[in-house]
Amino acid sequence: MADFKKIAKIFEDRIEGVTFYETRATLRLKNELVNILEKETRQLIFLVGEPGTGKSVFLTKLSDIVADFTVIRFNTPFFEPVDFVKTLLDRKGVHIEGFSLEQMIAQAVEEYKKSSTIVAIDEAQLLSKEMIELLRILADSKAFWFILAMHKHESGKILQEPQFASRPHKVLQMQGLEYDEVREYISKELLQEGEYTLQEELTKRLCKDIYKFTKGNFRDTKKIVHQIFLLMDEAIKLGKKGYEKPNRCLVTMAAIGGGMLRV
Repeated sequence: MADFKKIAKIFEDRIEGVTFYETRATLRLKNELVNILEKETRQLIFLVGEPGTGKSVFLTKLSDIVADFTVIRFNTPFFEPVDFVKTLLDRKGVHIEGFSLEQMIAQAVEEYKKSSTIVAIDEAQLLSKEMIELLRILADSKAFWFILAMHKHESGKILQEPQFASRPHKVLQMQGLEYDEVREYISKELLQEGEYTLQEELTKRLCKDIYKFTKGNFRDTKKIVHQIFLLMDEAIKLGKKGYEKPNRCLVTMAAIGGGMLRV
């Protein structure tokens, strides 16, 4: 019998160390991004989407997607303007020449305008007012590309900030999985682990049920499948029969446990 607890780990919610699953939505997003980088002047790009749609994972793969660019990625936006600019200069490996923020900004602009660099900031909806103003200054210099990833429902307010609304920028939408991609994703992960029988047992009907609860949200899809296999592992330990393979009851219980179905 399969080790269901081990299989559950395949679908743990994490960002680093995961295989990038290219959906039709992410393929469109890649093409849009490359088109902007090739044809537009350096500016702010907003990557918006619902929590769990894969914005963070997309940013981790940015260096592969745009191999001709140097990518500097910040996983959290909790920093002061001075520390942010210092980090940019440190990444260039240069000696910081000035002591004031204005001097450091001027030096950073001078250094980066000679190269093609993308600065990617995750969870950008949490940026402070001071950081928003700094990004405005740096974007105006045309020395950087910025990609700011943020939750869709909070992006409207930020995009209306005068620092951004009145300046050139692009908005890219991160969409979720389509129905058939839910089964493709689950099957691919199981087949990579050699779980051929389980891949067949997670039928189209069950994947349709999973999609009904997750609505294509990538994080929720992983969460519900992860929970299904944990439930199967627990059932086997307790000697419960009828849970040796995935079924609709397990999908429903996993959806309840994951907060996707209220009872």
